[in-house]
Amino acid sequence: MEQIFSRFAMLVGEEGIEKLKKSSVIVFGVGGVGSYVVESLARSGIGKITMVDFDEISESNINRQIHALKSTVGKSKIEVMKERILDINPECEVILKKKFVFENVSEIFEEDGKTYNFAVDAIDVIYSKVTIIEYCMKNNIKIISSMGFGNKMHPEKIEIDTIEHTSVCPMARAMRRILKKKGIKGLVAVYSREIPLKPDKSDLYVSEEPTEFRENNELPNKITPGSNAFVPGTAGLVISAYVIRKLIGVE
Repeated sequence: MEQIFSRFAMLVGEEGIEKLKKSSVIVFGVGGVGSYVVESLARSGIGKITMVDFDEISESNINRQIHALKSTVGKSKIEVMKERILDINPECEVILKKKFVFENVSEIFEEDGKTYNFAVDAIDVIYSKVTIIEYCMKNNIKIISSMGFGNKMHPEKIEIDTIEHTSVCPMARAMRRILKKKGIKGLVAVYSREIPLKPDKSDLYVSEEPTEFRENNELPNKITPGSNAFVPGTAGLVISAYVIRKLIGVE
């Protein structure tokens, strides 16, 4: 066993480390939440990580996204994260899919013949979230979904529950409504019980309400909430911890 995972092995045993090494996780969205998910998965010894994100790093990402630095502005988020992952664990297999998730979910999952032990939805567009969740539920792929963490200041109010039992979070409310209509139950969600703040409506701010689900083929509007260094990152670590526990069978 490699020395880099020796401290974690003290908690989960060599058998647990081996399970993680053989596991494959796909992460949709590598931003404020997803970048911390990926970082933690890599540092925990996940053997295969697939990242799906079309975006590039901007200066406004620096306050909350782990890959965002002055030196990485303008670069692909997933390409920068790949460099970080391989610097942490050179043996990790890293697959990049620079795509916007819309109606191409089956293609993303199936195009290279890969199988996944877990999927993480860390996207902030509701239409995309729903298509990912539908596919995973239909194909028996374990999934955990991130709700909204913008406009919030209290990471200690983050919780894990099934979508039916979430409360307060505007995005969770919208997701409950949509998934109920589609007959989807039992989705594991990470959300906050904190009432969102009303940020200063600067030129960057669009709306504090979640992106609406569109039944037609129009791309949904992008929402720009206020954010910080500690709430989205904490949510990402909560998600990765849940995934890792499930993969090794620890409650």
